[in-house]
Amino acid sequence: MKFKRFSTLFCFTLIMLLMMACNSNTMEDVMREVESTDLSNESIDGIKVGMSINDKSFIAKNGNFELYPDNEHYATRRNYDQYWNQDFIMGVDRETKEILQVGVLEENKTSSSAMGIKIGAFIDEVKVLYGENYYNFEDKDQGIYIIGYIDHQNNVNLSFVHIDNKVIGMSIGYAFDRMEWVQE
Repeated sequence: MKFKRFSTLFCFTLIMLLMMACNSNTMEDVMREVESTDLSNESIDGIKVGMSINDKSFIAKNGNFELYPDNEHYATRRNYDQYWNQDFIMGVDRETKEILQVGVLEENKTSSSAMGIKIGAFIDEVKVLYGENYYNFEDKDQGIYIIGYIDHQNNVNLSFVHIDNKVIGMSIGYAFDRMEWVQE
């Protein structure tokens, strides 16, 4: 069970790294060019981008988060730390403790987006609820398929990883320029 959780987290982290650090210019261009979707009320289980991980009401609702085991490996190369619990993994600004991104772990079948999308939902349901203004990203080598929505005014990205037309992962975070990686 612990190995499965770790392997799932490893895969999710790999996806997050791909999305945040290794985006090709083409993906970023597509993200910048897609028409805006209003995501100002969007959250995952009430967790919104910009909240503080140290806020008392946040801790009362979600409990404490631990540093992700691999956090130190990448810490010198980025401006944020990763925290996790049994349901979520989050990117948190190292200085301000502001939540920059939150992702749902694969085993978490109960958490949902503000519109009610959960792991296991059909991708067509996502499109019906969030609309047709989405970007597509496909990495055939990794077998990763993502659709995402960008709120240009609020700099928010809501993305859904899917395989075989079903959502297997979702995250919300800042779309551009908040989660920074140092190029080596």
